[in-house]
Amino acid sequence: MQGTRGLFLIFGLLFLFFPSLSNWLFEADAAWYRPHVFAAALVIVSYLLQLERSSDEL
Repeated sequence: MQGTRGLFLIFGLLFLFFPSLSNWLFEADAAWYRPHVFAAALVIVSYLLQLERSSDEL
């Protein structure tokens, strides 16, 4: 249950901030790689959250 708490936090924050986040990510004059940087940041945060668990919890 420890690992799912972090995922619930990420999904909750995404749910709360999705309207402003989608406007920021998909602006017409934004850099083409902005959504990819955001997705990479989510992957890195998920990986770091996974590292905190011991191998017995996997």
